[in-house]
Amino acid sequence: MLVSLDKNKWMYAWLQDQWHDDLLAIILGLEDEVPRPNNMRKGIAKLLEAHGYKTKLTSKFDVIISMSEEEYIILKLKYE
Repeated sequence: MLVSLDKNKWMYAWLQDQWHDDLLAIILGLEDEVPRPNNMRKGIAKLLEAHGYKTKLTSKFDVIISMSEEEYIILKLKYE
């Protein structure tokens, strides 16, 4: 199942619960001089890929995540 991060805002809560420190480093842009939204989205995609998820960035920098339907339903019920 393909899931859009832009259309499922509750997934940010899931990301924060799972990888708080890594996500904080991405959002604060510790690797960049000035944090840019596009770089943050790329960082989130790389973070998910590092943890076994397949991701794709669209031309508008939406992160598309591939996950099982069961996992999506469980996460949606928990975080929405």
